[in-house]
Amino acid sequence: MNTGPGCSSLAYGAMQELGPFRVHSDGKTLYTNRFAWNKAANVLFLESPTGVGFSYSNTTSDYVSEGDKRTASDNYVFLLNWLERFPEYKTRDLYIAGESYAGHYVPQLAHTILHYNKDPNNTFINLKGIIALRPDKTDQPGPLPTSTCEWCLLFLAHNV
Repeated sequence: MNTGPGCSSLAYGAMQELGPFRVHSDGKTLYTNRFAWNKAANVLFLESPTGVGFSYSNTTSDYVSEGDKRTASDNYVFLLNWLERFPEYKTRDLYIAGESYAGHYVPQLAHTILHYNKDPNNTFINLKGIIALRPDKTDQPGPLPTSTCEWCLLFLAHNV
């Protein structure tokens, strides 16, 4: 997940950072990204929250009732639907990564997954870890205090 709320994971994460291709300066042609993450793993770029990039909802109220917890819930439902559509990925390890404001989305989605994984009647998501790059807060200048980031990592390490 990319920074936000409001930045497209496809436009930035996939096309300018870690995806298999980059856009040439002419804006029309592509070239291979030699540092692409898909060379080492399967990578899924998620547009989030609702209304960002190519994500949308047919329900108008989804655009009004947004927030970090709603985003975590929506992303969890997306993962369930995606795993239902592509069951060959159900047993594979999942690492959730995000940068900047997605540093809020990543641990909240991980927490949601861990919560629902406790119930054996729910689809189990094989969460193995998280990556939060520069987990900034938008309402305060500067990054989160180191102790906050360490708490997130320790919480998840203990619960995964």
